[in-house]
Amino acid sequence: MKRILLINPWIEDVSAYDYWLKPLGLLYISSALKTLGVEPVLVDCLDRYDSDLLSYSSGSGEKYFGTGKFVETVVPKPDCIASIPRRFKRFGFPEEVFRSKLQQLDHVDGVFVTSMMTYWHYGVSDTIRVVRQELPSIPIVLGGVYATLLPEHAKRNAGADLVCPGTGMKPIEKALLFLGINKSVQSDWFDELSPDYSAYESPHYAVVITSLGCPFRCVYCASSYLWRHFLRRDPTKTAEHIEYLVKSSNLSDIVFFDDAILVGGGFKTLMKEIEHRSIRTRFHLPNGVHARFVDRETADLMYANNFKTIKIGLETSDRALQTSTGGKVFLNDIYRAVDNLSKAGFTYKEISAYIMLNLPGQSEEDVLDSLRICEELGLSPSLNEFTPIPGTLQWKELIERGSFAEDIDPLLLDNSIIPHWWKQGFSLDTVQRLKEAAWSLRRKLSGE
Repeated sequence: MKRILLINPWIEDVSAYDYWLKPLGLLYISSALKTLGVEPVLVDCLDRYDSDLLSYSSGSGEKYFGTGKFVETVVPKPDCIASIPRRFKRFGFPEEVFRSKLQQLDHVDGVFVTSMMTYWHYGVSDTIRVVRQELPSIPIVLGGVYATLLPEHAKRNAGADLVCPGTGMKPIEKALLFLGINKSVQSDWFDELSPDYSAYESPHYAVVITSLGCPFRCVYCASSYLWRHFLRRDPTKTAEHIEYLVKSSNLSDIVFFDDAILVGGGFKTLMKEIEHRSIRTRFHLPNGVHARFVDRETADLMYANNFKTIKIGLETSDRALQTSTGGKVFLNDIYRAVDNLSKAGFTYKEISAYIMLNLPGQSEEDVLDSLRICEELGLSPSLNEFTPIPGTLQWKELIERGSFAEDIDPLLLDNSIIPHWWKQGFSLDTVQRLKEAAWSLRRKLSGE
């Protein structure tokens, strides 16, 4: 039987935190490989509960419902941020733990490495460098978000033998063919397959998606670029998968990471199915739900099913910005959604609001006004710092305006880095002042 090593690479950045990060694409690939008679072997460099890591470090750093701090290692800064006064770190397995895992492997026929944020590309290339040193004769294929949004950059810099841009299973078929495996994945894979968590020794939480893509076209978001069509999974099959995860792994937390989970009637059907099956666990919606679709029935179903995290996409209080960035949400939607959630029984402990920070054309007063709305509604604010994402309409507009070069190192567009040099956005002092205002409001809401 052919064996393929699946690797979730390091993150290299000035900061990172495990807000329920799981390599969902790799876990779907693992399930798909099993249907093809190929054995998957997973190494997740970001698994905080890995037994080898726990024997090396002091605990998993668990904080809020399974989230927590990664083990971190200070590494040399790339030249592009040499003058920026932040330490550059590698998050995830210490290098010796990662090398040990590779050295203990039985033979594999190929390595599939995934990728997430484009500005994390140094973690990808360093991961591939170590794999190349430990498994010098094994072909390495890179896929994922970075490989899809910046394929030419990945080809030049990542060090893989093949870069496979794209989403879904077509890139996997191309990667398998590169390894001499001529097999096709079933076309209805999203309905028929579930992410494979079997390789995790103690998965305290699991990430689940009920849909792919988003029908909205927000100018700063890449979801509709990555997934050309919005697709929803059969809610009954999602409920079956959640029931299996909770019963087989004794999970405490299920996290939905859809981009548009409330669009259509699928979410309500899923909630009713979960209630019918008496699945008792904690549920979380950290990805910014569309306030427009939070009606009273939806709010009641969330409350009945023990949702502990509901992040609403407030984004901006500026009507002109709301319209120019996609028209996804307006303030009346926010007020109505919060009213429905409050009547269902939720408080600031469960409900929070994403506010965009440093959007092109945004004023400091807009962010402060959004914070005032949060205070009025009793919403805990979460500032979401803007980063230009390759391929988005916002990215293209900024390139055309000469805001930065198209071949800029993606690390410079990291939301923690960009205020240090980008003169067209908020200064570092302004960003810090707005963050302190958000922190102050959170403390006030919690009674501290």
